[in-house]
Amino acid sequence: MMHVIHTPFGQEHPYEQMPEERFPRQPLANEPFTVGIVTRPPGQVKRIRVLTQVDGSDQVPVEAVLIADWQQRAEHGVGAEFLERLVRTEQDVWQAELTAPPHGSTLTYTLEADGVTYGSYTLKGEAWQKGDSFGTAALTNDFSAVEARGMLPTLKKIEWLHEGTRARRVRLTFAAASAEAFFGLGERYNALNQRGEVLDVRVYEQYKSQGKRAYMPIPFLLSSAGYGLWVQSSRWMQFDLCAGSPDQWMLEADLDDDQNVRLCWIQQPDVLSIIRTFTDLTGKPVLPPLWAFGLWMSSNEWNSQARVEQEVAASFEHDITPSVVVIEAWSDETTFYIWNDAQYRPQPGDHNFRYDEFTFPPEGKWTNPKAMIDRLHEQQIKLVLWQIPAMKLADQPHAQHDADRAHFAEKGYGVHDPDGTLHKIRPFWFRNGWLWDVTNPDARAWWLNKRAYLLDDMGVDGFKTDGGEHLWSTQAIFGDGRTGVDVWNEYPKHYTQAYYDFANAHRNNQALTFSRAGFTGSQTSPAHWAGDENSTWDAYRHSVLAGLSAAASGISFWGWDIGGFSGEIPSAELYLRSTAMAAFCPIFQYHSEYNAHRIPRNDRTPWNIQARTGDERVIAIFRFFNNVRLNLMPYIWQEAQHSAQSGEPMMRALKWSDPDPRVADAQYFFGRSLLICPVVEPGISQAEIYLPDGTWYDLWTGKSYSGNTVHPIETPLDRIPVFVRENALIPVQMAESGQLGDAVSLSAHANATLKFG
Repeated sequence: MMHVIHTPFGQEHPYEQMPEERFPRQPLANEPFTVGIVTRPPGQVKRIRVLTQVDGSDQVPVEAVLIADWQQRAEHGVGAEFLERLVRTEQDVWQAELTAPPHGSTLTYTLEADGVTYGSYTLKGEAWQKGDSFGTAALTNDFSAVEARGMLPTLKKIEWLHEGTRARRVRLTFAAASAEAFFGLGERYNALNQRGEVLDVRVYEQYKSQGKRAYMPIPFLLSSAGYGLWVQSSRWMQFDLCAGSPDQWMLEADLDDDQNVRLCWIQQPDVLSIIRTFTDLTGKPVLPPLWAFGLWMSSNEWNSQARVEQEVAASFEHDITPSVVVIEAWSDETTFYIWNDAQYRPQPGDHNFRYDEFTFPPEGKWTNPKAMIDRLHEQQIKLVLWQIPAMKLADQPHAQHDADRAHFAEKGYGVHDPDGTLHKIRPFWFRNGWLWDVTNPDARAWWLNKRAYLLDDMGVDGFKTDGGEHLWSTQAIFGDGRTGVDVWNEYPKHYTQAYYDFANAHRNNQALTFSRAGFTGSQTSPAHWAGDENSTWDAYRHSVLAGLSAAASGISFWGWDIGGFSGEIPSAELYLRSTAMAAFCPIFQYHSEYNAHRIPRNDRTPWNIQARTGDERVIAIFRFFNNVRLNLMPYIWQEAQHSAQSGEPMMRALKWSDPDPRVADAQYFFGRSLLICPVVEPGISQAEIYLPDGTWYDLWTGKSYSGNTVHPIETPLDRIPVFVRENALIPVQMAESGQLGDAVSLSAHANATLKFG
């Protein structure tokens, strides 16, 4: 059978296009564009023409050209993500060059393959028009907590993108000061100051080397000129921050169904006040339980009870006290709520299991997980289990999963396509599975109640709510009546919030979620971690920037994978420098990628890093920083409470408030009193460190330093430059020795105060 395929928007990949799409998907009036066509099987179609009409009048047919080297083009980045699909599918790729219709006109085109016509496609002639308004399109400015200090940016130009009768998008051009810096826009890895960059707002899973792509974009722009802008929309938008012109920045944003876009301006005397006001509007950061601020242990390799217990025992053997264990490879990898190797009688899809309905064979991977959890709790360790929001398409029959999928489909618990069928996940991860419709109350209850026994019967303390980036479709239909155009960016927030609320209802408000993706307001379901990254110095530096950018956007309780989680293990130097930084970060955790059980292991445990690198300093220095963190826990808890109450983030980039060019991007305040200066380059034994105005004290030595100048600071591997504000009082919990770095248990109770000045 012959197939002729042209899908103008393809799979709606936000950054790459497939060969059967339009290029670009929505060209402007009178601009050239390409019609991509795929035919299968290859060699069967000999000729393709594109027949066109403009406003009903026939135009000259356009011959399509067979592209012989398409696969080679894909290898060099054109549709690279889909190269695997192209290799797997035998097909021919054709292209025809057309011109978009004039403004206000309609182009209709059909495909003719060897004399047979296929499909009918339309394209409106869209153009940008200047003006304060267009038809019913409206720009709404809200002003929140505006004070007399400073100036909001001058709006220089408004343009509307429309096809003659209805606007679809607006473009706003604002004046920019010559030295104006821009921060925020969610968790961004590319830079701290986004001046000179073009950034869109689109939730997307970029596996490593994120660049400008974001798991957690947030449409909140923070300017050094004394204002913040929150675009109250979840639709696509893009910020050109003086990239096109040094004296102006632009916002381009899709309008809502009523042709509106709402801007909320916040003008306050300082950066922290602006962020406080933003969280007044979008939700204060919710305070995690105290246990969340201890050491988190994790690895994709820990796929059995014996392995988890072995690693926990090793941590105690090395006097490294953990607080949290995360298990990713715990479930059967199909249902994602039943323990691997558990034995049970399959039940109808509406059944919610209890723990006593499972038995665990002694030869299985999990011989008695309830006993394991009880022992962890006896050791003051909490357990977090991995989750995803996808109903997987199984590779082989699975009685319980098959029953669950049948019930899921019958009840319509998934996101739907416009034709009424369940929407199939398009990204590579869990491709062709179904996406859980978290906006449907019945679907939400059914899904979560499947997991209630983990909380009620077993005492699980939270969930690592991974994924959340599975939606690409703008047309997918949700239970609350909205479509993907509005929910694409919001989905991870709703998904995580559902788990967070459910877990806390079952665990007496002491549960936690740990999430990668998010959007505006995600601070109400803590905590978050930076996404997948390599174990390289470059990735380390960019992870620090991601945390500071997230903090500028309201995300306070954030962490990352110490030393990176992917690829070759980090060097001992990289591992320890990143450990030192993470010890002064809201969430302190190591994690490593699946290693297919190869030997040697790639775990990022300090004992494995020491064994792999041969550097005998690793365990001792890691232990020291873990103990220092426990010593500082009363201060950390105090500042976490302040963050939750005020909305001020725990990590605060020094560049937000001090434009001095000597300020390093990675310098940040941890809470209100500690200035952290991470070492982010290899081979550094002494660093030139700028200190802001005032008098500052070295945390380790108590030595005082004057501000507004650069000081040479020794940076041995077992120290990170940390400075304390003059007159600061740091509550601490100390061992009898009274020395930082000596072991204590996890507690917010202070038995001493460090005084400076």
